[in-house]
Amino acid sequence: MISSKQTRQLLEIDKIIAKFYSKNIRSEIGKTYVRDIKPLTSIEALKDWQALYREFERYIDVKGDFPWDDRLMPIGDLLEAGKSQGVLFGEELLPFKCMLGLAVRIKELSGELAREGYGKLGEMARQFADFGDEVKAMSVVDEDGRLYDSASVKLAEIRNELDVAKRQARSIGQKIISDQSLSSKLQDQVIAMRNGRYVLLVKKDLAPSFPGIFVDYSSSGNSVYMEPHALVTMNNKIAMLLEDERREERRICQKLTEMLLSRERAILKAQDLIGQIDLMWGIYYFLQANDWTLPEMEEKSSFYLNNAHHPLLEPKAVPIDVHCGRNFKALVITGPNTGGKTVALKTVGLCVYLAWCGLPIPAREGSRIGQFSSLEADIGDEQSIEQNLSTFSGHVKRIIDMLAQADDRSLFLIDELGAGTDPEEGAALGIAILETFLKKGSLVLATTHHNSIKRYALLTQNVETASVDFDPETLQPKYKLLLGVPGKSNALLIAKRLGMPDEVLEIAKRELKGSDTSMEDLIERLRAKLSALEEKEKELANETAKLKAAKRELERQLSGIEERRERILAEAERRAKKIVKEAQESAKLLLKELSKTHNLADAHRTFAKMREQTDKILDDIEREEVTRIESKSSIAEGRIPRVGDKVKILGTNATGIVESVDNEKATIQSGPIKVDVSLKKIRVIEESDKKEGQSIKINIERPQNVPSSIMIRGMRVSEAMPLVETYLDKAFRAGYREVTIIHGRGEGILRQEVHALCRRLPYVEDFRLGGPGEGGYGVTIVRFVNKGGS
Repeated sequence: MISSKQTRQLLEIDKIIAKFYSKNIRSEIGKTYVRDIKPLTSIEALKDWQALYREFERYIDVKGDFPWDDRLMPIGDLLEAGKSQGVLFGEELLPFKCMLGLAVRIKELSGELAREGYGKLGEMARQFADFGDEVKAMSVVDEDGRLYDSASVKLAEIRNELDVAKRQARSIGQKIISDQSLSSKLQDQVIAMRNGRYVLLVKKDLAPSFPGIFVDYSSSGNSVYMEPHALVTMNNKIAMLLEDERREERRICQKLTEMLLSRERAILKAQDLIGQIDLMWGIYYFLQANDWTLPEMEEKSSFYLNNAHHPLLEPKAVPIDVHCGRNFKALVITGPNTGGKTVALKTVGLCVYLAWCGLPIPAREGSRIGQFSSLEADIGDEQSIEQNLSTFSGHVKRIIDMLAQADDRSLFLIDELGAGTDPEEGAALGIAILETFLKKGSLVLATTHHNSIKRYALLTQNVETASVDFDPETLQPKYKLLLGVPGKSNALLIAKRLGMPDEVLEIAKRELKGSDTSMEDLIERLRAKLSALEEKEKELANETAKLKAAKRELERQLSGIEERRERILAEAERRAKKIVKEAQESAKLLLKELSKTHNLADAHRTFAKMREQTDKILDDIEREEVTRIESKSSIAEGRIPRVGDKVKILGTNATGIVESVDNEKATIQSGPIKVDVSLKKIRVIEESDKKEGQSIKINIERPQNVPSSIMIRGMRVSEAMPLVETYLDKAFRAGYREVTIIHGRGEGILRQEVHALCRRLPYVEDFRLGGPGEGGYGVTIVRFVNKGGS
């Protein structure tokens, strides 16, 4: 999508990016990347970016982190410095070492990413060039940017000689300090370093008699630094070795610089990829803290914004719902000044612009942005002083530029259409501009005060009207956008409320044309009706939401009661069996003891009688258990399972698909095994859903932008479980077959609560702990029942 620098400025994109996105990004590389971000060039590139981000989001949810280095710094200016100076030293080389090391770590991860289902992340990791040789070469630079002795054989030799020379110099200096004939002349018994040479601090008045060469005054001026004659030879040797060291370090750094410059394009590409990774990290944490969303992208040139708001107005921003491109191509917004018309234009513009940059937008889930070739805006009363253009002339020139690039995938935002000149001529020109854009197939959002343009919008096909709501009692704007109704300017009403004399208002009313007055009255009646309808709709929505919540809670409670009942009965039957079997074992032991006595026959008769009684008890328990299980089968409800039905094997957690039905049995494929099960122990899954579907069809829109995992690690049970239940409901309706709940290992409390919830939810088919590479005991993989493609 193409958008001019002027449009970017009018929409305040740079201010929004700096205020809302940069604070969650970790490095200057990432901040530079997002600061310079531009709209992507195609809908395919935009969808690929969103898919890449979704994988990154899932990876962070499961793994917790992505390879990173907090020492990262931009290297563009350093490369330029290397080209101009021919060599980079020490600390200038350190950023390259950090960046290339990170690039190697990410590239090494590409295979693992692909194997674990992160295909797009793996593809991104493979885009890093192979910097293995460069990283090895840069290993000679330590963490402070200094070259290790091992950087070259010659450097190691020089530094070894230098250490020996320094030790010898200090030894000579120590002898001088110990010489009583000279020590009395010293200000301090310390060997110092001045200008790269070892010196001693001598009392100023005794310096002329000290056997040495003056080097410098002390800071106080009361003493001087003298180089003893005995140290001159050794100091000369040290100075020569220091120069040799500097030349060898320069040679090594120059070689490293040449190596880096030879890979300039690959290094800049790596920096760009790292910037993208840091941006994704910033988006991830930004979305955790803000009620923004990544919108769904669609091929059609249209948009639908759900609860969109202008972020620079927070917390006073009033969310609006606005759309264009599906049923109409032009939207004309009218209403009083300061009512929010311009804010509505800017909100639409920045949402479309940010979405095409791959960034979250300040709107709710369900928002959609379509394919646009260009986005341009003409907002405000700015004059071009350089070109000596008036306000009107500036707007006209801007619109001429828009018309020149307009096509059937363009989006144009025009504030105060037809303003700045004679009202009649301005309105006529505004209508002509709208009509020309419509002929070209472009989308247009325009604000206006002209009644002629309002009438045109009301009567013209493919054009819709909207207005910003206004309270006539308080004279305050409500900042709400009402689609389908044009707005009044309310100039006379406002003037009256502010104290304008009645005689003035009467003259103004007479001057208004009758048709305009009638239209204003019609608009007011429509606005009042729509406002009342919106209030009723809001009340209905609130009541509906309460009813749905109550229904869900009731279903959850009933499901929980039924499950607990089944669990209690099953547990009671298990305990009864255990008690009976323990009684039988006790009887056996008793019989064994009695066999040692003379009453063996009586003992056998007693045992047989007891065994007969306990066997009867066991038979009764088992019959009760079978009856309870069979009462829940599909057969008991008059339905015979058919081939292809998904069924649950009652009395177990197993489910499967019916492969064949033979008399009173069915062959069921359950996972990797086949089992033959009595029809009396099978229940068809989703039977009630199918029955309801025959009489009532409800079209529920799937939730958008539901992630494939949820992180609750570290939360309390009371705050985590409502989130998990809501998430599982959304994920099931969004069409996921399997999702991941990340609860951590800990003491297992969260894990137990998650598993208990999964057992209660009717749409959860089964669940399991994560396997190798999936998070192990720290995650639970939840599998939903198959909705049959719904």
